[in-house]
Amino acid sequence: MLVKTFGWSFAVTALGLVAAVFYGGWTAFGIVAILSILEISLSFDNAVVNAGILKKMNAFWQRIFLTIGV
Repeated sequence: MLVKTFGWSFAVTALGLVAAVFYGGWTAFGIVAILSILEISLSFDNAVVNAGILKKMNAFWQRIFLTIGV
């Protein structure tokens, strides 16, 4: 189920890490890996904050928030 849901995301991530090694060596690989982990953690944190905000809105404003953004 995990691969079915996130297969393309895993593939793009692996391709990006391979490209980093190809263009910049192992140092670039490390930088890209660290930045990827940072992006994932910050996105999760943002999702938690957004869920708290969305819970206080009615259905119309929830739809606007999720489709257009803040």
